[in-house]
Amino acid sequence: MKKTILATAIVSSILSVSTVQAAPVFDANFELNTDAVDKATGDTTYDQNGRVELNAYSKHTSGDNFFAGKGSVLLNTDGEATVDDAFIQFGNSAWDFQLGRFEAINLFPLAKDTLIVHAIDDSVYEANKVRGRVGDGGGQIAFHYKASEALKFEVDTIYGDGDPDDSTVVGNGDDTTAISGVRPSVTFVTDAATISAGFESVKYDQVGGTTVDLSGYGVTANFDVGAANVNLAAAHSKDDNTDKKISSFVANMVYGNFGLGVIASSVDDGATDPSLVTTYIAYTVPVLDIENATVTFAGSYSTADDVAAGDNDKTTAARVRFNYGF
Repeated sequence: MKKTILATAIVSSILSVSTVQAAPVFDANFELNTDAVDKATGDTTYDQNGRVELNAYSKHTSGDNFFAGKGSVLLNTDGEATVDDAFIQFGNSAWDFQLGRFEAINLFPLAKDTLIVHAIDDSVYEANKVRGRVGDGGGQIAFHYKASEALKFEVDTIYGDGDPDDSTVVGNGDDTTAISGVRPSVTFVTDAATISAGFESVKYDQVGGTTVDLSGYGVTANFDVGAANVNLAAAHSKDDNTDKKISSFVANMVYGNFGLGVIASSVDDGATDPSLVTTYIAYTVPVLDIENATVTFAGSYSTADDVAAGDNDKTTAARVRFNYGF
């Protein structure tokens, strides 16, 4: 009788663990922005925007092996619905593949980037053309390899030729390129800092006969200074079609609920060669002492030199962001 009870308990425990692994995790959060943007050219503009993010995630394991999937849907306040993440991932603690729609390693981290508005567009390069979340007509395949706790490798690719959603590469691909973007990177983890470096190349044909041909690299370091977490990063790109070059740098820190950052960038376009400096700040506080509800006050100030005649050279922006986790 005792053996039967013991066996039943063991089987029940195993089934219970299996159920926990198999059960999907659902969560949601709401984000609402109220913005004001003032430019040197034109009138001050006002906008309210936001979204509800719905997430579903599940992971199964067998020994050291795993298979996981995630989906994120954004219900935007403008009435549209979009997809944020939608991927599968499988492998083990040493290596894994990730396929679908997602963001890979960040080589130009902005930390508490609640609001960043640059004085001129297409003036900052963040080594993110192959980072992910591509638009229509493309997908992603990434390979991760963990050589040790101190050394990690990642190879990101774009399958097809969909442009990244936040890319400054303009135009639609003609869907004739299999691997249109490649970005290998390496990460070193030490007691003092985490350092990552990577190179990327994007090349494909566009509808109408033009091409996209861009390459670049980025390096970043993350470390703690007392109670503050600090990021430093530099990136450089070259458009092989136009010979346009962009060199960008960022320094930022997060101290508790407070964040501050500075971005400097210079453009070699063979014409005016503009440069800019953008400073951003953000501070988050709880609403009514409710743990899942916060409000963030954020600001951004950007100035540009050597812009083309008539172009904007100064932008000041402010945002109030409410967050609520369901």
